[in-house]
Amino acid sequence: MLAWLVDPTTDIPAETRPILLGSLLAAPGVVLAGALSGIVIAIGAALHTGSPQFAVFAAIEIALMLLRLRAIQRSERHYRAGTLPTVDRSVLLTLGWCTLQGITAFAIALTGNLAMIVIATAFILGLVAPICARHHAAPRLAVLLVMLCDIPFKIGILFAGQPLLWMLLPLCLPLFASVRVLLRNFTTITAASFNAAEHSRFLAGHDALTGLANRYGLDERLALLTTGTDRSLALLCLDLDRFKPVNDRHGHAAGDAVLVTVADRLREVAGAAALIVRLGGDEFMLAVPDQSPARVHDLAERVARAVSGRSYRIDGGERIELGVSLGYACFPEDAETVAHLRNHADAALYAAKRDGGGVRRHRAPAALTDAA
Repeated sequence: MLAWLVDPTTDIPAETRPILLGSLLAAPGVVLAGALSGIVIAIGAALHTGSPQFAVFAAIEIALMLLRLRAIQRSERHYRAGTLPTVDRSVLLTLGWCTLQGITAFAIALTGNLAMIVIATAFILGLVAPICARHHAAPRLAVLLVMLCDIPFKIGILFAGQPLLWMLLPLCLPLFASVRVLLRNFTTITAASFNAAEHSRFLAGHDALTGLANRYGLDERLALLTTGTDRSLALLCLDLDRFKPVNDRHGHAAGDAVLVTVADRLREVAGAAALIVRLGGDEFMLAVPDQSPARVHDLAERVARAVSGRSYRIDGGERIELGVSLGYACFPEDAETVAHLRNHADAALYAAKRDGGGVRRHRAPAALTDAA
């Protein structure tokens, strides 16, 4: 139920949802201001009406305020520790606090005291803006919170013994409708901003033609793949043979179509765990974690066959054949660092090209053998 309530109700990247929902755990000043206002109103009602129930409401207000502030502090500790806090506790406490405001306003309405009813009306309406601002990431929750504050008060108005106040009852419908429209518009704008930022981030790190990763931040990505005890990594560098004549004879559109097909074939054979990179032009790189050298050689052969073992159809239905040169190196067997691993894989690639194509591994520390 809570998951449904806090859902942003719009399409946003999964990576940004924790950031968006973090607003439910923020703004301790808003929490404190709302709680202090509720305490003042409850104490004022207790003094003005002499009813002890409002003193009880004030005591509950204080307890909820302390619990909500403590929940925010716990969330901040999680953030500082690098972990994501959950919103369940904060949401439940907020639901409880808004329910208390509704009950307090209901009790004030039942007193029939016009001065206190005016104060309660102003307070309830004044809560709408901060509730929407703090809970814009969860529109369903925000609407429910406003309803919890307002509906009990409107029910109390029915029994206040002041028929003129019944004019307030139908006003709740445009209030809820306005809140819903406001939240929908705000959420749409927020989602568009997050999606645009995510798209820009994706374009910065990916090749626009093939959708593969590009050189941006490559060493950092490779370093992450080698993080951990006994973590191995195979780096395969490949270059298409006889690709330049495709552009010269058939045009760059045909060459682009071939590169897209090569990227698709690499995805098919490399597996989901592999990082596939277009380095530029017709050069590609595959980083495959947790691979032994013996398994890497078989993978390299499969990659070479996938790229060069089938022809490519270009515009007009003509088919062309391409070759491939591929070099690879293994971490930690052939290199101690990611930078050395890239150099060794490149050296193996150029050795394969000098030999006329095929597959070659760079063996540490000096031998360049194992051509296939």
